[in-house]
Amino acid sequence: MKTIFLAFTLKNSSVAEFFVELANQLSQVHKVIIFTHAVESNSLILNKQIEVRRWPSPRPTRIADMIFLRKMINEYRPQIMISNFAAVNLFLITGFLFRIPQRIAWYHTLYDQIEKNRILKFRKKVVYGLASQIIANSNASKTDLIKNFGVKSSKILVINNALQYNELQNTGNQNKIVYAGRLDAVKGLSTLITAMSIVISYYPSLKLHIIGDDTSGDEADNLKMQVKNLKLEENIIFIGNKSRDDVLKEFSSAWFSVVPSRVEAFGYVVIESFSVGTPVVGSETTGIAEIIRDKKDGFLFKVEDFQDLAEKMVTLLRDPAMRNNMSLNCKKSFQERFELTSSVKRLQKILNLT
Repeated sequence: MKTIFLAFTLKNSSVAEFFVELANQLSQVHKVIIFTHAVESNSLILNKQIEVRRWPSPRPTRIADMIFLRKMINEYRPQIMISNFAAVNLFLITGFLFRIPQRIAWYHTLYDQIEKNRILKFRKKVVYGLASQIIANSNASKTDLIKNFGVKSSKILVINNALQYNELQNTGNQNKIVYAGRLDAVKGLSTLITAMSIVISYYPSLKLHIIGDDTSGDEADNLKMQVKNLKLEENIIFIGNKSRDDVLKEFSSAWFSVVPSRVEAFGYVVIESFSVGTPVVGSETTGIAEIIRDKKDGFLFKVEDFQDLAEKMVTLLRDPAMRNNMSLNCKKSFQERFELTSSVKRLQKILNLT
């Protein structure tokens, strides 16, 4: 029996759902210990034999966290350490110093999606060099690791994100479309709002529901001002933050969803939309274009091209038969490519963790 350390945050999120499923499957034959900086309110179900440890600090980036991790390594002597986000640096450095055989880091976010900092970039390059393997959530992420951090291709494994199968079915309200995500400039919402000003000239009853947790701040204010200036207050509704279950319900009642990001490592919202049979109109950027099969699951449009986006949106609104066929296709694609349980089983075989 191997001992495996897993670092991620226990909360209601798609990332946590993936790693809880991984932890549960691994715990059937191995000892699994989860490290989290918080245990937020969630509906995740862990096997009883899994142990949970909390970091001493709000984020595992301090000396106290390293001392705590060193103590845990001395006590349990793990053979595998798997980390995400803030825990990556600590897990890789400490794991390397204590000669843990498998030191695996997950890469979720493209370099172009974060604030540029040469010192942080250099530090990350050094830290990634300590990993025995890095898992990228898309081919775009793999290319990013090679280009910006000098990671060898042979060290990178591409494993797409995955979600649990959902019983929700798309009901297709032709007057409703949905965007879900941060209200951040990199997410391309300004392009979508401009496209809406064209689309409503054909479909004046159309409503765009914008779901996001950043409804205040400079970018949110800019977007709301853009909506006002274009006289779209009756057509664009800022919903605010919603639980993941409620987001899925929003997707399931929409005619289609839109993901207009300028850059995206993978695009969890795309497979969330697919999971309930809702087609997606997404920008042909990086990770998104790896998921959407153009003209089959939805449409791809040119990045930041609001006219191209508007054209694709109008096409789907005009052709219910096409849209309904795409609904069936994207649900099937989700089941074959992104369903959680089968994806985690494939991962275990690839990593020789069975």
